[in-house]
Amino acid sequence: MGKYIYVSGVIALGLSLSTGVFAADGTVQFQGVVNAKTCTLDANSQNMTVLLPSVLSTSFPGANSYSTAPATKFTLTATGCDPSLTSAAAIFSVGSSVDSTNGNLNNTIATTSGGTDAQVRLFKDAGQSSPINLANFGDSGSNTGSITGGVAKVDFYANYFSKAVTAKPGLLKTSIQFSMQYL
Repeated sequence: MGKYIYVSGVIALGLSLSTGVFAADGTVQFQGVVNAKTCTLDANSQNMTVLLPSVLSTSFPGANSYSTAPATKFTLTATGCDPSLTSAAAIFSVGSSVDSTNGNLNNTIATTSGGTDAQVRLFKDAGQSSPINLANFGDSGSNTGSITGGVAKVDFYANYFSKAVTAKPGLLKTSIQFSMQYL
């Protein structure tokens, strides 16, 4: 019994004195600015309603496509920005209205209650060549705007999207929360 305790003690002592081997593969540096104030979100941007034009249920060129109607522009604006700030970005929250398979906004009006099965897709540009995948957090805030004269503006575009060739006619209502980041 005494040898067992002695051997256990030696092993425990050896383990406590051993050191791990670590290699430094890189460095992460952090930089930032602490401002006296950032910006104030414009009242019209706080609870904005974007009115999409009426479209025909057949205005989709195929399944998994957006409407042939022009995208609707909307701008998130903040004022009173510190002069040292030069750009702003909108970060959209991945909430319950986001379709996790394609990053679009689902209609919150059920089809059984008169809602369409169409969705809303957001874009970074009017040409609709840069869709925003709201299910991918890294993509959801990648559109930036400039801050000029203390005013920050970030533009986005919205259009209908249909998973089917023809969308079910009906009403559409959806929403998403966002926060602004100033640089």
